[in-house]
Amino acid sequence: MLSILVVLSLVAFFVTLLFKLGPAYMGFWTIKSVMDEVAVQTTPTDGGAREIANQIGRRFDINSVSQVSAKDFKIRRTGENLYEVTLDYEQRQHLFFNVDTVLTFAYRVDVKGR
Repeated sequence: MLSILVVLSLVAFFVTLLFKLGPAYMGFWTIKSVMDEVAVQTTPTDGGAREIANQIGRRFDINSVSQVSAKDFKIRRTGENLYEVTLDYEQRQHLFFNVDTVLTFAYRVDVKGR
């Protein structure tokens, strides 16, 4: 009986982790796919860093991304027609009682400009 209780409590713990931390990871995967879409678009970006931020912001609106905004990105010019787009952020998530987690996410892509 005690072993069944221990197994059930472990299962409940991991299910709680899945339900609490899963949406944060799903949001990051959406952000990552938006960054990849901007990086591999067929036409080079006109307007520099501001236009890259606008494209990311529009895609965030379409995908209902609320964890970060386009202002959280660091966009810097690395070459004649190349921009480095970096996102590095933390997300805090309450688990239970007084236990919280801090999830750190980072991703970088290179975007071609004109």
